[in-house]
Amino acid sequence: MYKIGELSKLCQIPVKTLRYYDSEGLLVPDEIYHFTGYRYYSASRLADCNRIIVLKELGFTLDEIKMRMKAISTDDVLTLIETKEIELKNTILQTELRLRRLETRKKIIKEGGIKMFDVIIRSTDTLRVAILRNIWTSKEEAFTEIDNIRNKLPQNILGKRAIIINYETEYRENYFDLGVCIEITRSLPLDSDYVEKVIVLPSDVAMLICQKHELEEAYKTLIKQLEEDSCQIVGAYYEVYHDDGTVELKVPVYKLSPLANKHQNDDINLPFENDTDAIGKWKFLDVLPSEEQFCYGHEKSNQGVWLQDLYFLPNGEQFWAVSGWTKGWLFTSCGYPKRTYKNKYQIKTLDHKKLMFIQMKDYDHESRGGMPTVWVYEKVSDKAFTKDEIRIRDNTDIPFVLEDSVLGTWKVRDFVLTTKVFDPSKQNFSKEGLFFKQVEFKKNGNATALYGQKDPYELFWTKGLLLDKKNGIAEAYEIKVIDSIEYLFIEWKSGDYTYGGRKPYWFVFVRV
Repeated sequence: MYKIGELSKLCQIPVKTLRYYDSEGLLVPDEIYHFTGYRYYSASRLADCNRIIVLKELGFTLDEIKMRMKAISTDDVLTLIETKEIELKNTILQTELRLRRLETRKKIIKEGGIKMFDVIIRSTDTLRVAILRNIWTSKEEAFTEIDNIRNKLPQNILGKRAIIINYETEYRENYFDLGVCIEITRSLPLDSDYVEKVIVLPSDVAMLICQKHELEEAYKTLIKQLEEDSCQIVGAYYEVYHDDGTVELKVPVYKLSPLANKHQNDDINLPFENDTDAIGKWKFLDVLPSEEQFCYGHEKSNQGVWLQDLYFLPNGEQFWAVSGWTKGWLFTSCGYPKRTYKNKYQIKTLDHKKLMFIQMKDYDHESRGGMPTVWVYEKVSDKAFTKDEIRIRDNTDIPFVLEDSVLGTWKVRDFVLTTKVFDPSKQNFSKEGLFFKQVEFKKNGNATALYGQKDPYELFWTKGLLLDKKNGIAEAYEIKVIDSIEYLFIEWKSGDYTYGGRKPYWFVFVRV
C-alpha cells in the first residue's frame, strides 16, 4: 500500500489533485487510517491514475472520466468514446468555421469599400403591430403604405418602430409578398382597416444592424454567414426600422449540428385511421421554411421537389417512395439503404381551396438535428385511385429482334445522369453501392438481371430494349466503344419514372 505522497511521486499527479479526485469520487483510497486520516492506495491504483491521465489528454472531462471508470461493458466504453469523438469533431469544425470567418473579415478589411456586418444569434423581443399583408410591386410602394398606416391610426397608440415582414424565400426584383407593419402599444380601433398581430419570434434569431440603403448587401451577408454557421432558416425575414434610419434585419433560425449524425428510421408501423379528406390526388404548390410564408398564387420556391403529384390511396396503401399513410401522417422512404420518415400533415381550406401542409423531413436537415420544411399541396381530385391507375406503363409487347453485339454477361461499372457525361477515368458511384449488379443477354430473347442482394430476375429483350413485361417497363440500351472498351448503357426506370414521371438515369456496364 502507498501513502498519498508516494502515489503522487509514482504517477506524477499533485497531492492536492489526488485529494480532489477523492472528494469527487473519481479515485478513492483503498483504506483511510481513522486515527491519522492518512490515505492508502494499492498498486493497482497506478493503472487508474494512468487511465485518468490518458483520458484527460484525450479531452474527457472529470465527469466523463468518472463514467468511464465505472463502465463495465465494452458497449458502455465504446459509447463514451464515440460520444467524445463526435464532440471533438464538432470542435474541429467550429474552429475551422471561425478561421474561415476570420479570413473573410480580413479579406474585407484589406479590399476595403465593402461594408462588414456583425451577425449574432440571440433571443429577441415580442412585437405588437398593425399589419397589412399584400403583394407589392416594389419596396417603395410598401414604404409609402407605412406612412399611410401612421396617418390613419390614432397617434396615441403608435410605437416607435416600423416593420416589414419579408415572406419571400428567394431574391425578387419586384412583386414582393410583404407584411407592412407599424408597432402599436394598445389595441386597434374596432373600425380599423388593419389587422392586429402579436409577433413572437423563436428563441434563436439571427440579426444584424445596417442602414436602409445597405439592406441588399445585408441580406447577402446574413444568408452567407448562416450557411457557414450551419444554421437553417425557419421563417420570414423581419426588417425593423428605427427613427434615425437604423435597421435591424432579423430571421428565425435553427442551429444544425456541423456533423451528420446516423439517421434513425422513424417508426411508421402505426395503425391505419381513415381520413376521407386526404384520399385523392394532390398537386404540389410550394416548399417553404414555415407555413406563414405561404401565399396562394404567389409561389416562393423554384425548387423542384421529387413528389409533384401526391396520391393518398385508400386504406393507407403505399406506392413508390410513399410508404403509406394514416390520419395526420404521411410516411416516406428514400435512399439506399432505405431511410423512413414520418411526416405530419394538416388539411386546411382557403378561399374554397383544399390545401395540405406537410412538415416534410429530409436527410440534409434531419440528420443534423434540423427542422422539417413545409410542403404545400392543393387537392385536385377526390377520386380513390388504385396503385395501377397512377403509374406509367410502357409498351412491352414488342417482337424479338436479335442483336449479336449485346449477347453475353455485363457487370455494372457506374451510374450516370446521361450517356454523354460518362467518363471512364472517373467513378461516379461506388460499385459496391450500386443496386443493378449484372445483366445477361441470351440468344433466345431472354435476359437475367441481378439486383442488390435479390435472386436472379428474369427479363426479356429485343434490339435496343430491355423488357420487364411483368411490371410494364421498357428500358432502352445502347453500346458505346470508348478507348477500345465496350460499355453498355441501360436506362433505369425506377419508381422515379413509373410514379414520379422523371427522366431515367443510366447504369453503365462492362463485359465480364
